[in-house]
Amino acid sequence: MRVHLVIAFVLCTASTAAAQAVSDSKLWLSGTGEADLTHMLRAGASLELRNGADSGYDQTRVGLELGIKLNKYFGFDVFYVLMLRDGDPRLGTVDETRHRIGVDANQRFDTDRLTIGNRIRLHNTTYELDSDHVHLRDKVHVGYEVVEHVTPYVALELIYLLSPKSEYRETRFYVGVDWHAMKRLDLGAFFLRQVETNVQMPEHNNIIGLEATYLFRRVKKHKIEPADHD
Repeated sequence: MRVHLVIAFVLCTASTAAAQAVSDSKLWLSGTGEADLTHMLRAGASLELRNGADSGYDQTRVGLELGIKLNKYFGFDVFYVLMLRDGDPRLGTVDETRHRIGVDANQRFDTDRLTIGNRIRLHNTTYELDSDHVHLRDKVHVGYEVVEHVTPYVALELIYLLSPKSEYRETRFYVGVDWHAMKRLDLGAFFLRQVETNVQMPEHNNIIGLEATYLFRRVKKHKIEPADHD
């Protein structure tokens, strides 16, 4: 699909030989509430819990987001995430509170059934025992509505570390399905294969994710009445 996808596969393969990976099976559960502020602006708040079969409780994430929809093809999001992380002796990590701020640039193309999207994410994350980390993430998404309101999809996400050093860090492969269950309720489930590289103790995880999003307020588009002509 892109040249850097091939580069990512090569880097992941090379990293396996360079460091012993830590593997786990994980469950990510997330719930999001959203509300339209205007036709272009949507605010959201989210809560996510992450657990591992071997690691146990991993972390809790609380997020705030403001989305800006320029048109049906382009949009931006700005967000903040509070991360309460539990240390893992296998990875040499300790309990830690992190803060993340970032921005997304979203591109989307739809036909009657096919959806193709690309999200470019840039974010800064604070570390209690290290310098702030700045990451650039590129996620390509392809979905196809097989029946009404049910859309299976595949996605690939590439994650680069820009600071305090510049190097490739992680590949994520997704297979999932989105279901528009009710007028304001969307449900989703996915399988994620997570492969880290260029770290001392890389994680190679198999993850099941379950997510729900509820729209509390929707701004309806008003029809433009035809003008009277004398």
